[in-house]
Amino acid sequence: MNWTEAQKYCRENFTDLATIENQDDMDAVNTTLKGASGHFWIGLRQNPKQKTNRVSSCSWIWSDGSNSSYSNWKPGQPDNGVGGDNCVHLWNEHDYKWTDAGCDCRIPFVCYKEIPLVLIKEKKTWKEALRYCRENHEDLVSVETKQLQDWVEFVIKPASTDNVWVGLRHTCTLSFWFWVRGESVCYQNWAPGNGTGVEDCSNGERSGAVQSGSGKWISLPQTQTLNFICSTV
Repeated sequence: MNWTEAQKYCRENFTDLATIENQDDMDAVNTTLKGASGHFWIGLRQNPKQKTNRVSSCSWIWSDGSNSSYSNWKPGQPDNGVGGDNCVHLWNEHDYKWTDAGCDCRIPFVCYKEIPLVLIKEKKTWKEALRYCRENHEDLVSVETKQLQDWVEFVIKPASTDNVWVGLRHTCTLSFWFWVRGESVCYQNWAPGNGTGVEDCSNGERSGAVQSGSGKWISLPQTQTLNFICSTV
């Protein structure tokens, strides 16, 4: 697709063409492409409202209209921003560095979907974390799918605690795990020795957390104070 068609497709099916605002975003795009060969549109283009005859003076904006501050241009780029190369793609042969190109080129593209999660780097008990999420966002996150698990593993990278609370709860009375939104635990990602046996309820109810390093789920006393993840939708 050309750049405009790619933008339309991404907005209809995801959030938008890829917006790369920092090195973490760039690393995530590289991981998504996983060595795929070819050229790939991202959501960067020359500001159509800008009037200039100098490439060095070109300003570039993202598909959502925000200004571009972070950059990852291939050496010598951009080189034709006033001559028709008004959109930007990545090329695997240059380690996915940015290159300007004509917007009518028909190539693959990278979309992004806004992650509906936020890491709170405060240390709270599980109940305090639940209250915070419900008062300020939506809820403690329910990790019901592999896609949500992938998002969780991405957002916990800067966590300041070894484990991070999620919306996983154990009932000692009935002896089973459930999500705080009421769903059963179908998709599972337990660390060995966690979640599948009889829980020790001698010190009160147990709650679920994600290990910051492995992303695996573990059972912990609800009174521990940890960072936590809220869902925003």
